[in-house]
Amino acid sequence: MNSLGIDIGGANLKVSNGKDNRIIYFPMWKKASELKDKLKEISKEFGAEKAGIVITAELADVFKSKREGIEYISKVCREIFKDVYFLDVEGLLRREIDDPLKFCASNWMASVSFLLNEGFRDFLFIDIGSTTTDLIPVKDRPLAEKTDFARLQRKELVYVGVLRTPVFYILKSFEGADLCPEYFAITADVFRITGEIREEDYNCETPDSAGKSVEDCMRRLARTVCCDLEELGELNVRLLAYKAKKAMIRILQREIKEKLYEYNLKNVLACGIGEFLISQICNCVRLSEKYGDASKPFPAFAMSKLVEKV
Repeated sequence: MNSLGIDIGGANLKVSNGKDNRIIYFPMWKKASELKDKLKEISKEFGAEKAGIVITAELADVFKSKREGIEYISKVCREIFKDVYFLDVEGLLRREIDDPLKFCASNWMASVSFLLNEGFRDFLFIDIGSTTTDLIPVKDRPLAEKTDFARLQRKELVYVGVLRTPVFYILKSFEGADLCPEYFAITADVFRITGEIREEDYNCETPDSAGKSVEDCMRRLARTVCCDLEELGELNVRLLAYKAKKAMIRILQREIKEKLYEYNLKNVLACGIGEFLISQICNCVRLSEKYGDASKPFPAFAMSKLVEKV
């Protein structure tokens, strides 16, 4: 039976059958009612009746609570797949969800469980995606906290990513001017300008609903200091982009260094669409070197491998 790993997130559906790996932009806050049709389409395309599911979309504000989100998403999954398993935050594959709160934001556990099965032992696992960055210390077992709130407290969940983070959140000022706390530009604009993501990698909506060319991105970034592109000039916009990138590097570098010191770890395993940025911060094993493009939707890839053995 063909099987799939699926990471159902708030902004994306990550899908893998172990060979074909995809990230599908699917804003749950807008499209929750379309989830059944989308999963049916995915199941048919991949010819899969068996699936391993991790859920991080329970926080989408279309749901009144995390419990409601988990119950809704798991119900849809059971309607689509004849044989379906859900992973809880303890790393257990379960057919039934007894306590929905044990299944919230479990995608990092899928990745770490798979890597432990692969023979990796003491390491800091880093998954940097469109919206967030996971920093998971592992010493024969994952040592991270089990809820998003606790992981935020311990800086094991850092709410910055390479696509959807508003620029004013990571960079506070430019040339003496405070950046405006408006939704003018996001980190996808920054990394398009620095040349580190392609237009097709910019797979979320733009803040102004305009295009994703470098010029479009520069126009948006100029607005963060109340300028248009003509007024600020291309050279200054590029400088602004590089300063924003450096600010993001500083944020992540500080937390990575702290985790390596706290747990006396030397090895870093990095994945996600922002893997390129981690390799600029510290010495790391880029999981793309071992697993190819499965590194981008790594939790889904990991789930595809975990359910193969069930």
